[in-house]
Amino acid sequence: MRYHAPMAEHVLEMRNVTKRFPGVTALDGVRLAVRPGEIHALVGENGAGKSTLMKILAGAQPMDEGEILIDGMPVRIRTPHDAQALGISMIHQEFNLVPRLSVAENIFLGRLPSRGTPRRVDWRRANADAGDALARIGSDIDPRRPVGELSIAQQQMVEIAKALTVNARILVMDEPSATLTDHELRALFRLIRELRRQDIAVVYISHRLEELFEIADRVTVMRDGTWVGTHDVCDLTREDIIQKMVGRELANEYPVNPRPRGPERLRVAGLSRHGAFEDVSFSLHAGEILGLTGLVGAGRTEVARAVFGADRADRGTVFLDGAPARIRSPRDAVRLGIALLTEDRKGQGLVLNMSVRENVTLSNLGALGPGPLLLPGRERAPAERLSRELQVKTPSIEQAARFLSGGNQQKVVLAKWLFTGARVLIFDEPTRGVDVGAKAEIYRLIDRLAADGAALLVISSELPEILGICDRILVMHEGRLRGELPREGTTQEDIMRLATGG
Repeated sequence: MRYHAPMAEHVLEMRNVTKRFPGVTALDGVRLAVRPGEIHALVGENGAGKSTLMKILAGAQPMDEGEILIDGMPVRIRTPHDAQALGISMIHQEFNLVPRLSVAENIFLGRLPSRGTPRRVDWRRANADAGDALARIGSDIDPRRPVGELSIAQQQMVEIAKALTVNARILVMDEPSATLTDHELRALFRLIRELRRQDIAVVYISHRLEELFEIADRVTVMRDGTWVGTHDVCDLTREDIIQKMVGRELANEYPVNPRPRGPERLRVAGLSRHGAFEDVSFSLHAGEILGLTGLVGAGRTEVARAVFGADRADRGTVFLDGAPARIRSPRDAVRLGIALLTEDRKGQGLVLNMSVRENVTLSNLGALGPGPLLLPGRERAPAERLSRELQVKTPSIEQAARFLSGGNQQKVVLAKWLFTGARVLIFDEPTRGVDVGAKAEIYRLIDRLAADGAALLVISSELPEILGICDRILVMHEGRLRGELPREGTTQEDIMRLATGG
């Protein structure tokens, strides 16, 4: 019989990890201990230090103090290659994909199989192996398709498949479910449970706390760069976790304030775009929050883009204040007072290297005065006013947007559109990748905008969010509106019935 050394209690330990940046301590004596085959949730508000801790583990950043142990033995992780050699793999929230390359090329980037002399890429094997990796997570994406043609949800699945082709013992998943359909999420959970059976440890980072109770064994909570505690998930409630994350109770997460419904501000009649959606009609009133939901791929975002002029509809009419509106481009929409806050705030909502000041005024530079020259002083007053009103947490409006948390980045995008004077605001997944504390702030902002007379269309995959903040709910299925539901008395089951074609 072959002798096996006893397995260490923890496959991974991070002890007293400290990381300082100029003027701020990002991590202060943080610890994390993960067992073999454990699904270990890591939670905290944006800015709590989760990403910094995981970047240290992945070799992307050095720590200033502390130590890392693998199987009880101290290790040095100075580069991503060091981490990979130790069996550590990370799926980042921000995709690390090359749009022009195929799915297979992205999955095996830098390690494509080859054959013959001279060595040539074995495309048949690459595509077959990529297909097998995708099949493991319940995906039937064509390995030959360019990644740039895929939806965000599909790109996420490619990232997961890519990570699984490396023999990882510790797999870090940063918001892996943020863009997945319910079907894809079930497939992901099945895969994670299979990894558990293979003694692969999973560090699962998510703002969707309900997922923790379904998939995680233990949870480590961080707050303001410190370790708050590690607990068995079965010993906690959702409210317990929130209190530990934010240091306070979040009463009235969804504001419920009665508002008078004003006149019709926006009406969409018979809007169609071939292959995306068909015969979509609805109205939106001043002071109203209208929800639009459905499964990923139902056509929700496509409708929003058509209304905003980003995509041309084949037929149908958009009315503003009762009059037909000619919207051929986003510029026309902005001029008419329509704003679209996209689900991809980093790629489409902000210029990350620009300051908060520059981002706030970017869409309405003409309001800063005549002439070709733009003086920073002209931008400062409106940027400071809107940042203050929206409570953007930043040391200065001169701070680059890329350094802000997700919730504060979303506030800057909103400030940008408010500076244009928009009175019809379309929010596409407004709280994607945002922590529970920032979510509550965004909900209050949306409610306040409606109370001030704005008309808001909120697109969301999170059913509690739709039910919590919207006055009416539209449900789409395969490009068509399947029904309208009132807020009162509607359940998640009612929505899912329509969303699945029932």
